[in-house]
Amino acid sequence: MRRNLLLGRRGDMFAYFGVIMVFLMLPLSSLAIDIVRGMYVRGHLQTANDAACQAAADALDAPLFTETGTTRIKPSLARSQASRVFYASLVDADGVGFAPNLGIAIVTPKRARCTSVATVARIIPGTPPMSVVVETTSEMRTSSLTR
Repeated sequence: MRRNLLLGRRGDMFAYFGVIMVFLMLPLSSLAIDIVRGMYVRGHLQTANDAACQAAADALDAPLFTETGTTRIKPSLARSQASRVFYASLVDADGVGFAPNLGIAIVTPKRARCTSVATVARIIPGTPPMSVVVETTSEMRTSSLTR
């Protein structure tokens, strides 16, 4: 009976199944996890970028406005407010495994453009990291109080 088990081919399928699981199914499942993480990062990055760009657009140059009534974005205030809001919105970046960066450009005196880039580390060793890029443009809106 023992000799029959050693020479028989009834258990060969388990070995093939094990090889397929290790070399095909494991990388595919980790790739699926990477894609879901990329979508999660993109959603969070877009939300943080929108909030940061609106904070930049809300950075009114108050001294100029009180003196002349002209509304414009103060670049230094816009950058500091946008950075503060952006990084406060992404407090879970280290836990998820991505590194966000924010770029702010004042396009016109009343319009700001924010571009965010995040590098997402992959689970599979040896594969390149994913990059997620989002862009938002916000405009300053002011209303006058006239009676």
